[in-house]
Amino acid sequence: MQKALEETMQDHEAHTASQSSHSAPIRLLVALSGGAEDAALVRAAHRLASGHGEHWCAAYVESDREDPQRRLMLERDFAQVQRLGGDVRVVSGQDRARELLALAGELKVATLLVGHGRPSGWRVWRRPLAERLARLGGPFDLVVAAEARQRPRFRPRPRQRLWHWRDTGIAVSATLAALALSAGLKSWLALGNLSLLFLGAVLVSAALAGTRAAMLAAVLGFVSFNFFLTEPRYSLVMVEDDQLVTVVVYLLVAVVVGQLAGSARKRLLALRASREQTYQLLTFSRELAVATDRERVGEVGVATLMRWLGCPVVMLDATDEKGDVALLHSAPAEQRLDAEARTAVTWTRLHRRPSGKGTGQPLDTDWQVIPLVEQERLVALICLALGKREHPPSPDEEGRIDAMLRMLTVALERTRLVADLETSRLSEENERLRSALLSSVSHDLRTPLASIIGSASTLRDLADQLNEADRTELLDGILSESERLDRYIQNLLDMTRLGQGGLKLERDWISLEDLVASALRRLGPVLQGLCVQRDWPEDLPLLHVHPALIEQALVNVIENAARFSSSGGLLRLEAGVESGQLWLAVIDRGPGIEPHMRERVFDMFYTGGEGDRGRHGSGLGLAICRGMLGAHAGTIVAEPGQDGIGTRIVMRLPLPDATEDSRRHVD
Repeated sequence: MQKALEETMQDHEAHTASQSSHSAPIRLLVALSGGAEDAALVRAAHRLASGHGEHWCAAYVESDREDPQRRLMLERDFAQVQRLGGDVRVVSGQDRARELLALAGELKVATLLVGHGRPSGWRVWRRPLAERLARLGGPFDLVVAAEARQRPRFRPRPRQRLWHWRDTGIAVSATLAALALSAGLKSWLALGNLSLLFLGAVLVSAALAGTRAAMLAAVLGFVSFNFFLTEPRYSLVMVEDDQLVTVVVYLLVAVVVGQLAGSARKRLLALRASREQTYQLLTFSRELAVATDRERVGEVGVATLMRWLGCPVVMLDATDEKGDVALLHSAPAEQRLDAEARTAVTWTRLHRRPSGKGTGQPLDTDWQVIPLVEQERLVALICLALGKREHPPSPDEEGRIDAMLRMLTVALERTRLVADLETSRLSEENERLRSALLSSVSHDLRTPLASIIGSASTLRDLADQLNEADRTELLDGILSESERLDRYIQNLLDMTRLGQGGLKLERDWISLEDLVASALRRLGPVLQGLCVQRDWPEDLPLLHVHPALIEQALVNVIENAARFSSSGGLLRLEAGVESGQLWLAVIDRGPGIEPHMRERVFDMFYTGGEGDRGRHGSGLGLAICRGMLGAHAGTIVAEPGQDGIGTRIVMRLPLPDATEDSRRHVD
């Protein structure tokens, strides 16, 4: 069939090429039938439309007697159409040829592609679709795909019996029950009323066993009613006209009622199966929705496929730019592919079409390899060991697998997009931090260096003209700016170690009093003009921390509070023990921090503007404090000051169980 399709397309292209340049653009409509040839028709339509750069559409005419299994098979073909860039149109009607003509006229197509589509079964007397379309005619080119032998998609299934002994038993039992009741009630009920009992047997047979059993019950009821209840008894001959009318009317009503009841039962069973499938797919969708990474999505997909199919499943990652594939997940976990299956994987990766078992590809393997493609990107490969099943998948299973694979493809693509967005976000964040670092370095390095250079050059060039007080002031300025520069460089080094995870804690026992005293000594010049108060109990427990790191954190917090305090202002330090933690609060009476900014002040390179006693800082101090305290399992938060004035920075550190020996050793 494939060769015939290619010859047909070549003839069509030669015909359209001979038309004038002002001819209408080619639009292609392909008619699907729900049969085995639909997949080849879709590929042929895609190639034909792609050759002319035009849009194309696949159509299916749905009747009120639609087979649910055929509909499930069509879902797979619809998905293939959408993956190849085509549209899908489903119209309802009883006359397929006329509905296709109406749709072709609505879309103004130039070409209608149909399969050979010989009718089968009881429809064999009907004319093929292509012949009926040709007779009706239309303003388009009708292209018919020639019939060719085609390899079955799966190995033949055992022929299902159209009739089961159970159905026969139900029909016979229901009829016998109706006959027994009629025999007991014939002396009280008229003959016409007794026929209702046999009609009930038909309904019971239709409800329990379907249309065929209902038809058997109708025939058995007709014969039994005539043989046992009409005159003359025990004969099929009827001599009374009213009895003949009763029996004939019963048979007509029984046939109609049996057909309707059987159809209702069939639709009910199809609805139950559809509901069960919908529930299973919904459950699978929920599991995929909570899967946050590619590995988890693969694990959920492989486990669900194995549970549904009852055969080993392997998922391969095919996103490598070099074309290599890697195992993403398998079920059972130790399952691996053999050499023949790996050959099928290579073929599918190159051609992006299913290969292996039941696909028509000449590959001798028990595995079927299916590509997961999203927007022409090969996302992954699914390998199903269908050859290890007792029977190939039913049409219902095929439709469910196809729906699940589409959901799995979307989930894998979602994880890729999330990863790309996260990479983009990190790249933007790194760029922002890089810009902030350059800005901070240009300011916080150049400013103290400029002051140091200015003071040093003044001392060198004007030393003889300066008195002792001026020289001391210049030297103090050089010392102050050098210490400021040293603190900034230390902050950069600490932040680098925190970011790279290279910060090692060398814990020791130390009192809070000693840490605060050392920090205040280092900040002597910064705290000039401020009133510093300390308030905490004398019996505070010792801390088991890295003294240098906690001292640096205290220096950063106190320096930040001093910068936003006015000259002569109050800086208060409070401490206490609460819930197994020692807390220290640094409280200033400055302008305070807006509620929505109290968390952002701990971000790197975030500055709150210029303080009352100096220029803005580097934006590293509080960020480093959070990192240092976090390394000790501690926390730091910003709160409003007393009466809503100023800011209260609270640091908390967990208290270990200090033994008396440790206390004596520290003492």
